[in-house]
Amino acid sequence: MPVAVYLHLPYCRRLCPYCDFFKKVPRTGELARIVDLIHSELSALSERESSVSDREIISVYFGGGTPSLHAPEQLARLLNGVSKLGDVQGKEVTLEANPGTLTREGLASLRDAGITRISLGAQSFSARKLHLLYRDHTADETRETVQNARAAGFENLSMDLIFGLPGETEQEWRSDLEQLLACEPAHVSLYNLEYHEQTPYGRWLAQGVVEPLEQDFEAELYLLTHELLERHGYEHYEVSNFARAGFRSVHNQVYWEGKPYWGIGPSAHSFDGAARRHANVADVDEYERRILAGESVIDREWQNSEREQWEEWISVRLRRKEGIAWSDCHAAWGGIKARELWDAATRLPTHLREVDESVIRLTPEGWFVENEVLVRVYGEV
Repeated sequence: MPVAVYLHLPYCRRLCPYCDFFKKVPRTGELARIVDLIHSELSALSERESSVSDREIISVYFGGGTPSLHAPEQLARLLNGVSKLGDVQGKEVTLEANPGTLTREGLASLRDAGITRISLGAQSFSARKLHLLYRDHTADETRETVQNARAAGFENLSMDLIFGLPGETEQEWRSDLEQLLACEPAHVSLYNLEYHEQTPYGRWLAQGVVEPLEQDFEAELYLLTHELLERHGYEHYEVSNFARAGFRSVHNQVYWEGKPYWGIGPSAHSFDGAARRHANVADVDEYERRILAGESVIDREWQNSEREQWEEWISVRLRRKEGIAWSDCHAAWGGIKARELWDAATRLPTHLREVDESVIRLTPEGWFVENEVLVRVYGEV
């Protein structure tokens, strides 16, 4: 079965207060060390999978953390390790990068190493917002990195922005979008700031240090984004993602379509494409101990119940522009469940959904309140 590969490189120059991914600030020698350890995990996986020949790799994704802190030769070594699992030639190979961490020469070396797509964490062009997000780059560095990526031959360039920060105005967000459009990326990911409980932003919210925007105003910013980017030729193909024709994220669609993926590195998650999942240990020292001892780095394994599988099947598909096709639902879950789902969707407010006999889709208004929509649907199916 075709499978995607995610590699988690956890090191960052500084820790952003909104991010809830596993990450650390590196000490001397730790960037090289984590590459050695992840390569060892890849080798062990390759040995376990040796009975499967010619496995198809869908895509490769270097996430983190800030993978662009690593030297191109380190990333090339890891990609070579992935190639032992299956052919990566001609596949989408994405590297998450921060502005200010890549030179033109470094980007050219990344192309030579096999990276085909850059996902650039711009987050904002506003000095005020960059300060609130604790980012260590400037808007000028973002623009320079975009220019350098183009000069190095990267056509497939994605950019991230965050909206909904305390005190944000429509003018500030519109300026972010206009400056993003001036960079002409092939793909755009736009995220509403979330206050995760275990992050500094989550604690500041609980303590009353920060005041979130009103949800109605955040919805206005989201719909403004949809209208502006669609007008400029970007397809709004998933809740938070927009793409020029031919530049949808291959890797992220693996998650939204319920396909299998291997997660490599500390804290990385894996999914068999059916029900079984596992997560690696989220501690670099323990990850290293287990690798050196020849032990499994899996921290926990679980299998979703049939009910959990059903709910997840609904949720990931409603994130996509295509929505849920009656034929797919009927084939996967049977006619009774399909009819229950169609009836529940029909009872949603009409401005949140589009429903006919062949498909259920959420509108942009529905996408913005998807969690509330899902709670209502789950209660009726």
